[in-house]
Amino acid sequence: MTLSDLKTVFKQPLPGIKGHQLLMPSYRNSLKLETVASKNPKRAGVLVHLFEGVDGIEVLLMKRPEYDGTHSGQISFPGGKFEEGDHTLENTAYREAFEEVGLRKEELLSIGALSWIYIPPSNFYVEPYVTYSPALPELVLEEKEVSYTLSIPLTRICDRSILRDAEVMTKYGTLSVPAFHWQGEVIWGATAMILGELSALFS
Repeated sequence: MTLSDLKTVFKQPLPGIKGHQLLMPSYRNSLKLETVASKNPKRAGVLVHLFEGVDGIEVLLMKRPEYDGTHSGQISFPGGKFEEGDHTLENTAYREAFEEVGLRKEELLSIGALSWIYIPPSNFYVEPYVTYSPALPELVLEEKEVSYTLSIPLTRICDRSILRDAEVMTKYGTLSVPAFHWQGEVIWGATAMILGELSALFS
């Protein structure tokens, strides 16, 4: 897969909920935007960064530290909550990615955006933005926000060879959820759903 392939794929209509559904936990529903808006959600932007690694194009992820909160210890994309100075959620994604892992906007090529997603347990509306670089830039981790980073070859996500159910502790108790399994980590929930849509673009 090449940069040209990526650009071509993002000219197509997004799979949206059809891309999310395979990785959607059982307690989630596909909500309409009007329904989500009625919940007055917090808003966030995340960066889905792709880069040329040893196994072709890889997807950058990060492990959040353990803390007293809904997403403690989970695998996520760099990103976070909207601030008024951001003006757009795309700017939020870039700002947070720089603050958390040191990704600089000027070193990244914007590829496009994926579909918005709603996270019920924390009441967040999230917009994912996709970027690319020919190599992984040098990362600088914010220790309070990031335990470490990892990456998954895009081919392994797309062929779904690392996809199987997992038992996880959620706000609703222990549940069996669809998840990607990589290097001892379980990637599920919103992060997996975003990866699911990304993989659906190439199917």
